[in-house]
Amino acid sequence: MVNPKERRNYPRAKIKLPVVKMAGNGLVNGEIQDLSLGGAFICCAEMPNTEDKFHMVISAEGRLISIIGEVVWQNVNKSNNETRLHGIGVRFKQMFSGDRRFLREVIASHQSNKLTAWLPRILRTNR
Repeated sequence: MVNPKERRNYPRAKIKLPVVKMAGNGLVNGEIQDLSLGGAFICCAEMPNTEDKFHMVISAEGRLISIIGEVVWQNVNKSNNETRLHGIGVRFKQMFSGDRRFLREVIASHQSNKLTAWLPRILRTNR
């Protein structure tokens, strides 16, 4: 049964990809930790400006993907060495259809690789 509080429309994948968010006149570097066709969870060392919509560029498999997104939530965490890491939940609002197809393939490939990695273990367990 689907969790009624779960509002995501697309499956998520734990993928780490570099991302740059254009924030005002500057750039904020970050890393995607969790990705779907509808949005991403991004960690960054500094809190980006959280205006309504913003431009970001994801680097995946040698390709740059340009996306317009919006911050839907944010938090601040401390890592083990007391470095503050800022997490933001981003909803994708606009991207080119070719970039969307490519991103779908990246996510599917990652999910397929994870399944393939577990498959031999599952087969050994079921014998």
